Amino acid sequence: MSAAGRAAGRAAGPALRGTPAPEPAGNGDPRARRYARDIIRLHDRLSYRRLPAEFRGDPLSLVEDPHGALVTVTGRDSQFPSRYLKGMLGFRLAQYLRLDWISAAAVHRTAAFHEPLPHSPVENIHTVTLCARSGKIRGYVGLACSADTESLPLDSACRTPFPTEAAHGIDLLGRYARPGLGTHQAFEFKRFLRDQTMPRDEQHTRVPWHLMLGIGEALLRLGDDVRVVLGDAKEHVALRHLRLVGFDLHVVEGTSPCLAESDPMAPIYRQTVVAKPFAAPVPADMTWYRDVVRSYLDGTSDLASWHAVITTLAAHRRPTGHRPDPARGGVRR
Repeated sequence: MSAAGRAAGRAAGPALRGTPAPEPAGNGDPRARRYARDIIRLHDRLSYRRLPAEFRGDPLSLVEDPHGALVTVTGRDSQFPSRYLKGMLGFRLAQYLRLDWISAAAVHRTAAFHEPLPHSPVENIHTVTLCARSGKIRGYVGLACSADTESLPLDSACRTPFPTEAAHGIDLLGRYARPGLGTHQAFEFKRFLRDQTMPRDEQHTRVPWHLMLGIGEALLRLGDDVRVVLGDAKEHVALRHLRLVGFDLHVVEGTSPCLAESDPMAPIYRQTVVAKPFAAPVPADMTWYRDVVRSYLDGTSDLASWHAVITTLAAHRRPTGHRPDPARGGVRR
């Protein structure tokens, strides 16, 4: 491993465990490919078995799933010890390097071994799913706050666009503007990820539902602190899961997202299937969705299969024109 990789391992903190790492294919510089391979290998080895015990304070959500041998923890930036926060941001980086969704050349040039640490006016929210046996991260999703120093109205011309809005060149939040609702109550979904090395077994199936449950329980705990969510995602991946757990998504079709060539994340918008931007208020009936998913994961549900869970969730949805809109306090027409 390179000197940068060894330094990353010392800084990240959790115990190391050896597994192979595939070589990213999207960059022609052999030094960048080698560095990316080292970073992937580093994060493949990390174990977070002690994270639940070393977590600071009460988590926003804790899901213990003996049936799937998974544990999911959700909390704010400050609740994760620094070495674990760096490790989660490193998992995000390693998965994006595997997928060629981030520039290996840029990662090599800056000697990065994790995504940048948060420096935000409001704390971000992280949900991480761990294998209970190995301590390995199996999934991750985040909710990132606004960059505005002070909370501004959602239709303010002075507010800072969220990264999704900037990349797609659109305003996703103005439609939800109302008195008393500001940018510090809007959060962007980030990095809905499952470990790319996972075999397609029961754990593989359960991980996205752990992530959705962790986020859902966090939103219930946070109440009015989070009123609107936004982001971009692919139709049959995160968008599907968000709809199934009750989000009434406003999806904008036909955008042409791009980032400057100098942006390390520019490759994410060069895919054949491009993520669609979306926004939604937090569902008023989130508790019902939470209960269906949690009861199936903990084995207390009457539902006998994931197919039955999905059918039940989908059947609960009412026509969009009659769904309550918590961001507006009424019914959307």
